Amino acid sequence: MADRGRSAVVRIADEDVDATLDLALRELLSACFTKPGDEIFRTRRYYAQPPSWRWSIRREDRLIAHVAAHDLSIRAGIPPRLHTRRVLGIAEVCVAPSSRGAGLVGEMLEAAHAFGVERGFDFAMLFGRAAIYGSSGYHATTGRVHVTGVDGSRSVRCDALIRSLAEDAPKEDLIVDGPAF
Repeated sequence: MADRGRSAVVRIADEDVDATLDLALRELLSACFTKPGDEIFRTRRYYAQPPSWRWSIRREDRLIAHVAAHDLSIRAGIPPRLHTRRVLGIAEVCVAPSSRGAGLVGEMLEAAHAFGVERGFDFAMLFGRAAIYGSSGYHATTGRVHVTGVDGSRSVRCDALIRSLAEDAPKEDLIVDGPAF
């Protein structure tokens, strides 16, 4: 098991990722995400759309953990009474298999959440399991989450989790105008 001491979490804007880091990201993402459709990570470092920022941890000059975040505007409420909320969309959360169990995801999410508070995000949102992300303050949404797929199709996601940053997380339906991140 990996060392449980605090790790050096580094933030970088996605636009500043160089070729070496791009390769390391694709290798880590490909090792961690192995379901059908995840082979996209062999050729690019994001699933549906490039994130705004990334947080990562290295050990012995090897990338071992990663979290991406998108700067999103999501509509909340029921039409026609919708209001826009600024959301830190968390994506591509992964830790190399040999480094799991050391709390690295929690450390990266803590850094991302602090950044989100500094930058005025209302809440953070990700798609995943509450059993995994509950310890980082995430809980299931109470409303439905409507998402537009890459192909333009609309669907309702049941795996959306939210965490308050600057404001209470909304209890009403959420509309993501774009693909799930």
